[in-house]
Amino acid sequence: MRKLLLFVVLFSAGLISAYAQQRKITGTVKDSQSGQTLPFATISIISNGKTISKSAADRAGKFSVDAETGMIIQVSFAGYEPARITLAASSDLTVPLKSNTNLSEVVVIAYGREKRKDLTSAVTTVTAQQLSEAPSTNLATALGSRVPGLEVHATSTQPGSGASVNVRGLNSISQLQGPLYIVDGVALVGDIRNINPNDIESVEILKDAAAAGIYGSRAAEGVILITTKKPKAGATNVNFDMYAGIQHNNPAYQMLGAHDYATLKRLAYQDADPGTFGQPGTTTADAKIFNANELQSIVDGYTGYDWQKAILHNNALTQNYTLSVANGTGSNKVYFSGQYQNQDGILINTGYKKYSGYLSDETAIRSFLKLGGSMNFTHDITHNAMPNEYQQSLTQSPLQPIYDSSGQPLITVDNSTGVPTIFNPVTLALNAIDLYTTNRTNANLFVEFTPVKNLMFRSSIGADIYQAEEDKYWPRTTGPGYAPTNGLGEIYNTRATDVLWENTATYNLTKGNHDLSLLGGFTFERHENTATDMQGSQFPTDLLSYKAIGSAGQKLQDNSNYDGWAVRSFFGRAVYKFKGRYILNGTIRQDGSSRFGGNNKFGVFPTVSGAWRVIDEPWIGFKLKTWLSDFKLRASYGLVGNQNLPYDAIYTRYDPTTYPFNGTSVTSGYLAGGTNGVFGNNSLQWEVQHQFNAGTDIAMFDNRIQLSLDVYNKNISSLLMPLPLAPSSGFQTEYVNVAAMRTRGIDVALKTTPVKTASFTWQAQINWSKYDSKVTKLFPGRDSVNLYLRVGLPPAGTFVNYIFDGLYQQGDNFKLNPNGKPGDIKIRDVNGDGKITPLDQVVVGSSIPKGSGNFWNYFRYKAISLTVNSTFAYGQKLNNLTFTNLTYYNSAFGSQGNVTVQGGDYWTPTNTNTVIPRPNSFGTSLKTLPGGISQGSSYSIQNASYLRIQHITLGYDLPSSLLKKIKVNTLNIYAQALNPFVFTSYKGIDPDIAGNYASNEIYPRYRTFILGARLSL
Repeated sequence: MRKLLLFVVLFSAGLISAYAQQRKITGTVKDSQSGQTLPFATISIISNGKTISKSAADRAGKFSVDAETGMIIQVSFAGYEPARITLAASSDLTVPLKSNTNLSEVVVIAYGREKRKDLTSAVTTVTAQQLSEAPSTNLATALGSRVPGLEVHATSTQPGSGASVNVRGLNSISQLQGPLYIVDGVALVGDIRNINPNDIESVEILKDAAAAGIYGSRAAEGVILITTKKPKAGATNVNFDMYAGIQHNNPAYQMLGAHDYATLKRLAYQDADPGTFGQPGTTTADAKIFNANELQSIVDGYTGYDWQKAILHNNALTQNYTLSVANGTGSNKVYFSGQYQNQDGILINTGYKKYSGYLSDETAIRSFLKLGGSMNFTHDITHNAMPNEYQQSLTQSPLQPIYDSSGQPLITVDNSTGVPTIFNPVTLALNAIDLYTTNRTNANLFVEFTPVKNLMFRSSIGADIYQAEEDKYWPRTTGPGYAPTNGLGEIYNTRATDVLWENTATYNLTKGNHDLSLLGGFTFERHENTATDMQGSQFPTDLLSYKAIGSAGQKLQDNSNYDGWAVRSFFGRAVYKFKGRYILNGTIRQDGSSRFGGNNKFGVFPTVSGAWRVIDEPWIGFKLKTWLSDFKLRASYGLVGNQNLPYDAIYTRYDPTTYPFNGTSVTSGYLAGGTNGVFGNNSLQWEVQHQFNAGTDIAMFDNRIQLSLDVYNKNISSLLMPLPLAPSSGFQTEYVNVAAMRTRGIDVALKTTPVKTASFTWQAQINWSKYDSKVTKLFPGRDSVNLYLRVGLPPAGTFVNYIFDGLYQQGDNFKLNPNGKPGDIKIRDVNGDGKITPLDQVVVGSSIPKGSGNFWNYFRYKAISLTVNSTFAYGQKLNNLTFTNLTYYNSAFGSQGNVTVQGGDYWTPTNTNTVIPRPNSFGTSLKTLPGGISQGSSYSIQNASYLRIQHITLGYDLPSSLLKKIKVNTLNIYAQALNPFVFTSYKGIDPDIAGNYASNEIYPRYRTFILGARLSL
């Protein structure tokens, strides 16, 4: 009985003790920045390292749990970092959670900023860190592949080359100009290589009408907003970035050696005229085929000379240094940077240098008044390769010595005429000049006035001043400058000025569940462009080159040109949010452009877009939010215009001319319509795009998987086309608004974090996009203008040619080529009419990819990081005439010069299983090409799909314990390989080169290996 009584007493005491320690804990979960409550957050009670209970907050973010003092309450919510609180005396808690996503990230939009979670349109951001991953001489190429829907192609592989940029496919038939760039309120079009990527804070690509439409007539090809670094509050900060490395030739073409070339040339001459050249390889025949230098090389045992190596500068140096200083103390904040970049070319006497400086200053005069401005100045110098320099080095005879006995480049001269028979590409590389120099200044001043809370007025004026000069000279030692030309020179100057004045008023109102943001504005933009061109020959000496163009004995060109326009605009925007999850955005802009006649000077461009933040709906349950971090739907529709039309399209040009009068005297006058014979049409209208976009943003598993998907459709009407006129009109063409086209596409961006631990992280990102552009209307009653421009085909990028049908063989029917011989090129009679005519040409390919994108991987183990970025495109083709001309003997390059190793597999009676025609010194085996070697055939159309490893970067962050001793904030050192590998079946230099043809292959490809450091003080 005593034992039973003791047990009851002890048990009751335990219950009383437990009851005394547990108590009711209440609290509210909020966003640490906005203060908004977070509904259905997960509340976990942890004791001795184990979770003993789980519950959820209600839709108002409030919770109530029972717990003991000393226990831990963990609060977690999708998209936020978990918070842990050890229970003390307090029984009422407020738990702020910090977002671990980019949803709270502020994104730059047209004339303002917006939280990413509230975006209703298609906007993609490229951060400063992403831009700094791979060195680039052009900001546009640094953007390449980082954004789905943004196509960037280099115009050449040589240093300082430009880039071709498209946003979401083709947007016009004849008036393509590229996207509009807005740099801190300064409007730029075309080349943006003057901007130092190290000065960029972020780049926003506005891809749909809702995002870009507020720019009206300038937004037809997309808008790219570039925000430069601004001074931030805090102590002085100094950053120094540098890298240096070498560039190594990555040869695309292997040419025949001396012996194989000699065999080829003998067969070619013997095939052309066996009676004259007799049996190949005899001393008599060789004396008629080879020059004295080549004969000596044959006698010496087929001594070979490497012409490519002679003009290459292997291990060419590349280097870049950027120093920036930011001071954010007090009311005045300043940021300054300077850059020096020097990239030697791997072809001798080529390269690129850039000197740039950037200054930004902001001053808070009063709490309601701010002044600021920025200025960027760039001076760059490009030493370009001559157009045929590289091809000539490939096709030169490997039997021909490069230098004479004195070490000078050898030029072979016909003693009977004194005319050179062989020009030396080394002389062309060393002595010819193509110097391109630019000076560009971008400047912006602004004032912001906030008279009352939530109302701000802003006025800014920005200017882009661009001046460029290209100087060319071919001395007497080169083909173009040899006698009787006696030197050929040119100076081409361009100057462009763009001034943009913008005035906006912004008002924000929040009341209960309602948020309203209003924007109104007025802008005026003035653009002027001038160009002058002087060309001359018959120079008294080569010593002064183009600098003495005034002394040229013969003036070949001396003219100038001017283009100017102005645009006046009014615009407005309203953004309404209800409960933070229903968002409606509307914009409208009216543009008045001087490019159009009085009847159609003005255009109005409205847009509307909306977003639904599904994740914030109360009915999204607790269990769903345990894995779904974010879910938003977006849709937009709007109009944007295109004012890019030729000056001659509206105004009839009158050019000076001369004509005979009375059959004897010459009278000066003017030619109406100019040399192009265009009749001005002042009734032209805007090209207009009707754009629709639908998208979604989804994040899962605490944002370790993030997906953004957009589909779009653009119906483009009133496209400009040149209408042929009757000869009796006195003009050739008149531009009219008549055509239409459609572009559809899809953009996908997927970001993942497959592994994330305390010491190791793996992040991966893949972008993919594709588009389809088709012409839907041309002239009334006509579905084609030519073989390339037809209804149902893209407006550009289509290849139409004859079908290469192999080679003629012994016993074949030569009806289509009566004078042909075995080994000749065979062309297919597509329509079966028994003859080869232009009607036998068909579509043989397109340069538009079926899909493209990039794959980025980042690995980090403690202080060591590895980044691998690759780009890809598939389904596109290129017209690689360069390869054809280097493979066919006696083609467009080098006439009877050397050919590629593939070209050495030519047709002979004993080697018939080949696609290379028999060599013939008169080129008769190529004459079956109806359009000549310059047009080629489908043989030149090659699959240009590729996977490029763009860069591999290995970095190391020095430990903070060491840096503190030397008073350094951060120091990162890295090694990098640029373009180390390209996997492709394309046989040219680069499958990613801009344009439909490989004619831009004037420069060899190369790999770059660099070492760099980033230091912050």
